[in-house]
Amino acid sequence: MNSFHEWLPKKQVLIESLLEKNLPQPNNESDLNEAIRYSILNGGKRIRSILVFAIAEIVELDLMTIEKIICAVEFLHAYSLVHDDMPCMDNDDLRRGKLSCHKKFGENTALLAGDALQSLAFSCLSSPSLSIKPENQLKIIHIFSNAIGIDGMAKGQALDIKNTNKKISFNELETMHQYKTGALINASCLMAVMASNNSDKNTLDRIDAYSRSIGLMFQIKDDILDKEANQETLGKTPGKDEKDNKSTFVSLLGISESKKLATTYYKKALASIKPFGNKACYLAGIAELIMTRTH
Repeated sequence: MNSFHEWLPKKQVLIESLLEKNLPQPNNESDLNEAIRYSILNGGKRIRSILVFAIAEIVELDLMTIEKIICAVEFLHAYSLVHDDMPCMDNDDLRRGKLSCHKKFGENTALLAGDALQSLAFSCLSSPSLSIKPENQLKIIHIFSNAIGIDGMAKGQALDIKNTNKKISFNELETMHQYKTGALINASCLMAVMASNNSDKNTLDRIDAYSRSIGLMFQIKDDILDKEANQETLGKTPGKDEKDNKSTFVSLLGISESKKLATTYYKKALASIKPFGNKACYLAGIAELIMTRTH
């Protein structure tokens, strides 16, 4: 196997080509397609789709099998960011160092772009071209649906709104982010396992535990970076969580304890995948990448 630092940029380049292949082309009818493309092809770490590639190494999936899953995950993630940035939600002018979608195209088009990206994601997963057993394809769609709705991202966002300007417990905060941030990361991993005809319950349970740990670790790092990073490095407006009086790990625990907690989840993640041996080297690399990221 290649080292993680050789493997990662190759997969990131491949992801961009897959997204381009599955995106609508610009046209003169409206700005919708351009807004969709702007929201997708604007950089990003591609952590969720990189996870799909890493798990494909463990359960032995080829590119044809995971292409649509990768696109679905990235389309859905982009939809969530477009809507999160809008004035009625987090009201952010920047995303990945560029104007957020609603600042570039207007709120009406941004709203529709988010809606269309969600639809595109489900179109990918329900595609007849997927070389996956029909019963597994249905399970994948079910996992994905749950991860983004009232038992996933939408619930997490609703809790975030409810908990703004409030003092909440650690358990409430952890639960909120298991839904808001963790659910799509978890689903990305589980869908990759379910795409295999050779997966077993032990594999699914280990990947489930790993993804839950890195999902929380990812959010803790987000909270820390919002406090410590500058706008140029972060690519979005820093300090907004504190300004908006959001419930975060940093506001509840402080920087030092938040960093310790991130380390705890990092160790849990690595312990979960240890039985896979060298096959899990890319998953271990992703966990380290999340743990040490600066944006």
